Amino acid sequence: MATTRYLVVVYVVTAGLHDDDLGSDEEETVLFAWVVVDITNNKVVHLNHHVVKPRTADVNENILSEVARNRYGLTEEQIKNGQPLENVLEQLDQFVKTKLSSETGRSFQLIIDGQLHLRQVLHPEASNKGIPLPEYFNTFYDLRKEFRVLQKQ
Repeated sequence: MATTRYLVVVYVVTAGLHDDDLGSDEEETVLFAWVVVDITNNKVVHLNHHVVKPRTADVNENILSEVARNRYGLTEEQIKNGQPLENVLEQLDQFVKTKLSSETGRSFQLIIDGQLHLRQVLHPEASNKGIPLPEYFNTFYDLRKEFRVLQKQ
């Protein structure tokens, strides 16, 4: 098995609620971002973000919450012209397969800012849309959990 050389930090924004309520309103993903950190050299080696067009987006209605508009600077026009979630996930998967994996296995670890990004948003949305998620979305480090553990020590 390959040793971990890279951290792939994933961040998801929905059209609805954010922070501790992320995903509770079951709104679709509108922004999917990832950053790759080379831990050997302690530097960011790749940054990517994609505006995602929700499947249920009606071109005649407002899609975004005020938080999504104001905090992330997203516009209705960007969302309406975004890519489908399955395309964005495929791009990430192709990137990690070609750049961060070898014959001995994958050399990266998925990192998230709280479990809500995966457990409340990405896993349910992918399941509802019939989008298969790569196996590495099932094993991840939750930064919030790790910081809580450190605070207790």
